[in-house]
Amino acid sequence: MMLTTGGSPCDRLRGRIARREIMANPNQSDASLETFETLRARIRERYDALSPHLQRIARASLDEPNAFALKTIATISGEVGVQPSTLIRFAKEFGYPGFSDLQKVFRLRLIEGAAPVREKVFSQAESRPAQADLAAILDECVAAHIQALQDLRKSVPKKTLAEAVYLLRGARHIYVAGLRRSRPIATYLAYGLTRSERQCSLIDFGGGMAGQQAANMGADDVLVAIAFPPYSQPVVDLVADVALSGRRILAITDSRDSPLARHATASFHIGASAKSQFQPISAAIGLVQALVTAIGQS
Repeated sequence: MMLTTGGSPCDRLRGRIARREIMANPNQSDASLETFETLRARIRERYDALSPHLQRIARASLDEPNAFALKTIATISGEVGVQPSTLIRFAKEFGYPGFSDLQKVFRLRLIEGAAPVREKVFSQAESRPAQADLAAILDECVAAHIQALQDLRKSVPKKTLAEAVYLLRGARHIYVAGLRRSRPIATYLAYGLTRSERQCSLIDFGGGMAGQQAANMGADDVLVAIAFPPYSQPVVDLVADVALSGRRILAITDSRDSPLARHATASFHIGASAKSQFQPISAAIGLVQALVTAIGQS
């Protein structure tokens, strides 16, 4: 159910046309239009009260705001897996006459955010030396990992750590979900749990068995879900499905606003480093190692 910003040639053409229109006529929008940040806060605040279909749209709108700004209602509804009328109902749920009115908020976000992003990219490119300093690159990467581990030590409450260990110790079977940069974290956790002789399975997204594995979860089983922005939609959907079935979830994510943390029995929040081009996973690996070590000592 992941929205894609690439799409078909027709979608890309529509996107280019939409970008030209909103850049050429930025003042045609309603002056009273709320900001994207305000709308995002309202969506998060009311998320739990929405119907399952509207929650699906809400997740997609927050995860892929660019797609919501540039694609047609027919394309978005097809990718999210709902009827176009449901998108209109979603807009009306938040006080907009129609979906096109809601879409203006996402388009204005592109106008307001495009220039700073471009300037940041250009300034970084201009500041790079003609020949890479490999030693400096290594030092920078190591420093990022050291900082991430130091932040982890300060930010993880002992109470949450104890809750997570208790949750995992009591589980009959532990399922672990993670994709993209969270995949090696999930794999390492599954490896550690298996070495500790705990019943454990990695969620098989690639083989198409994730839904069946979620359906097989028993009352004493636990899902460990790992995801950071931009959250992998298959993991987000799996967490929502498992939560609906009443199963327990341990989330390793970035903040309380994460779609994983919203449904979790317990959650760890590992923030991102703004200084790093590639976000280090050392903090999450350190947390996983602590959990496995604590479980193994029981």
